[in-house]
Amino acid sequence: MITTTNASYVIIISFVIATVMMLFPLPDFLIWWRPNWLLMVFIYWIIALPHRIGIVTGWMLGIISDVTLGSVLGVHGLTFALIAYLILIMTNRLRLFPLWKQSAIIALMVAFDLVLSLWIQNFIETQPRPATYWLPIISSAFLWPWIFLILRDIRRNFNVR
Repeated sequence: MITTTNASYVIIISFVIATVMMLFPLPDFLIWWRPNWLLMVFIYWIIALPHRIGIVTGWMLGIISDVTLGSVLGVHGLTFALIAYLILIMTNRLRLFPLWKQSAIIALMVAFDLVLSLWIQNFIETQPRPATYWLPIISSAFLWPWIFLILRDIRRNFNVR
């Protein structure tokens, strides 16, 4: 076990892995089910360390997401910052929720990200979106308990505070 209490590199590595997972190739039948990895990891770190991870981090990760996914610059920056604000307001309550309730909150946050992104992108260019556009809500909510448990164990093993 590492004895450092300020293991920022663990948080940064988790964000890098989540970004890579967003780009990882999937089979054709799973492409639309890709969860929002970066948003889930970001929300975990807000819940775990609200004194270190916040709105500015969300904005920067959103810009990284925009660049990585090739979307309009600032769309995800805005949505991640707003989600950070909402999660920071609810942090103390979220810590007490069982994982299935946290999964419901994750589904709402991913839905908020998708709706706001779609709304902003429709101002720039109107493109019809298939119904499969909304599938990451389900996959992200389903994977949240595992993401939470894995990141919690990593945080405890590396003593990140």
